[in-house]
Amino acid sequence: MQLRTLCDLELRYTSLESIDFGAGGQIYGTMEGSVSGERLTGRIRLTNLAARRPDNVNLPALRGVLDSDDGAKVYVEMNGIANLRSSDNARVFATSVSFRTSDSRYVWLNTSFAVLEGVLDRVGVGGVARGRIYLGEVTLLGTASPP
Repeated sequence: MQLRTLCDLELRYTSLESIDFGAGGQIYGTMEGSVSGERLTGRIRLTNLAARRPDNVNLPALRGVLDSDDGAKVYVEMNGIANLRSSDNARVFATSVSFRTSDSRYVWLNTSFAVLEGVLDRVGVGGVARGRIYLGEVTLLGTASPP
């Protein structure tokens, strides 16, 4: 598999609640931001329903809508893992990313496999996550490039 950059992502927490269960917990937050790339640019709004494990690992589960700069609406879903970076207490994360849309300009996203890697500077309102989304292109049985 070969990874190719789709877009850069920047998100900011606009609300955040953390419920402690004593052994882990649940995070509920909303985020807003943007994606910018050669093939995909726009504004994005997400809800994060991240489970927090007792070992201080978070499991981001984000759902939301991307409004492309050219008027398309794309449903976005991300699931992953976020570890605490000891040097600055930031969260480094990796997630899978899937898309769904009926807009003919972006239907290629519906069958794309994508991953996101990034860092969240702090877990809290105003915390900023920056990262990059990559498209995975199958190489094992030949090249399958998206249009």
